[in-house]
Amino acid sequence: MINGAAILFGFASYAFVLLAIFRLLRINYFNPIVKIFATYLEPLSKNIFFFLPPLFAAITMALVLKFVSFYLAYSSGYESLSLLLIAVIDVLNSGFRILFYCVIGSVVLSWIAPGNNHPLLQIVEEVSGGVLNPIRRFIPPMGGLDFTPIIGLLVLNLINTSFIQVIRSLL
Repeated sequence: MINGAAILFGFASYAFVLLAIFRLLRINYFNPIVKIFATYLEPLSKNIFFFLPPLFAAITMALVLKFVSFYLAYSSGYESLSLLLIAVIDVLNSGFRILFYCVIGSVVLSWIAPGNNHPLLQIVEEVSGGVLNPIRRFIPPMGGLDFTPIIGLLVLNLINTSFIQVIRSLL
């Protein structure tokens, strides 16, 4: 029973990580998927963490849920501070993984389904655009080839690894 609750809290944490990414990158609110996240999850995080802006409330809610998930699953083997740091690592890693796979998905979608109007595919395009547009300002397409996804993936991986190493050094 406790493992099932830990899994549910873990999934809820991922939902709040997605909500934070939607807020951070200002994904189209009128997209039905984003609207579902904003309608059902944002009031929960806003009411509990009313003193924080919505983006930080969503991140804090993801951290709390991930910590509770880890506490339910591993409370006997670790102390609470270690579980909190592991939860921070996991939430950061989850966010970077989502961004990483959205960039890869955007590249694949540009080959097999360009211009598709499906709401999920629009989210993938908008998230990858939020990651890649700052890089595109410095590196324009060369001869019809866009190298920004490769550079974006390398930068995301570098930042993710750096954050994780800094936090692991605290353990």
